[in-house]
Amino acid sequence: MNLPNALSLLRIFLVTPFLIAVIYHQFFVALIIFVLAGISDFFDGYLARRWRQQSLLGTFLDPLGDKLLITVAFISLCIQGLLPPWLVVTVVAKDVYSVIGTGVLYFSDNFSVAIPSLWGKLSTLLQIIAVGFALLSAFCTINTSLLDGLFAVTGLATAIAFFHYLWRGVEVFSAVTSHQNGP
Repeated sequence: MNLPNALSLLRIFLVTPFLIAVIYHQFFVALIIFVLAGISDFFDGYLARRWRQQSLLGTFLDPLGDKLLITVAFISLCIQGLLPPWLVVTVVAKDVYSVIGTGVLYFSDNFSVAIPSLWGKLSTLLQIIAVGFALLSAFCTINTSLLDGLFAVTGLATAIAFFHYLWRGVEVFSAVTSHQNGP
């Protein structure tokens, strides 16, 4: 196993201590774990590209670690009252429907390579920032207007990313289906 894949696995393993810290209201510890997971996410991608160590396992582990950490963070922080339920539903639904769409494309032999979109990257960045600020708000005073604005922008970017992925998926599916059926 190469180092980038080991870092992706580390991020997956950090989900459990993160969740334990949130459950026991150790939000500062949860923030540190979340930041460490974010750093591992940056370095696994950077090292895989830099050292040309992209692998099939890495293409599975990296997004799995991201989705698992974000989903657990959003749901657990909502239960603690630190994130609004509407935002959690938006983020989790987008990820669930994206995974289902990818599965449909894969099992219908229409899936080639998933290329993240700018909207997808932006929504993920905003989701990470939203989790960070939600954790900070548990032990620091943060202006509620700032938090509400951040949550609104995060929700909007996540919704746009979902519809963009849906549009691209339908395009791919339609193009391959029309090509298979012929003129």
